[in-house]
Amino acid sequence: MKRTILFLLIIIIIMVELSALAESAALPDTTQISDMTVTSTAIIDGALGLPYGAKGKQFINKTIPSLSPPLTISNIPKDTATLAITMIDPDGGDWVHWLVANIPVNDTICEIPENASIDWSEDIIQGINDFKTIGYGGPTPPSGMHRYVITVYALSEKLNIKAGFNLSQFQELSEGKILTEATVIGTYAR
Repeated sequence: MKRTILFLLIIIIIMVELSALAESAALPDTTQISDMTVTSTAIIDGALGLPYGAKGKQFINKTIPSLSPPLTISNIPKDTATLAITMIDPDGGDWVHWLVANIPVNDTICEIPENASIDWSEDIIQGINDFKTIGYGGPTPPSGMHRYVITVYALSEKLNIKAGFNLSQFQELSEGKILTEATVIGTYAR
């Protein structure tokens, strides 16, 4: 009986160790733990404000919300060359709402103003969203509450990327260049 218990205990310990090893191996080698944070005054009590989605008043083609939320990125690593942004709806089949690359960095804090997708369109490179437009396409969930994951990436170098890039191209070109990342999540419902 003691041997059986000892054997089971050893098996459990081995499984726990292998699980921990597998989890640590899944982390990308290029991402470092950092204090970088991203916040938005457009997200209050976890909800993305109405103006930034289907209930807003600024649209492209009369149907696609185009008022991008303001973002504050703090504690940017000193060796960061540029920033990038993705905004994805994991509850909508990983629907891409916004892709931005090569945001200039001059300090350890970066303020991205409301409507930067339009106001900064000449200064940043934006990708194509799943609405098939370049720039920000705000939340228009078909029903229920959806989460919108905004991730900011600190990159070690400027990406050789053109306007209209897609998420796969961003992932491929940023591989090995991501110093750290920070995420903020806001919900939105119709």
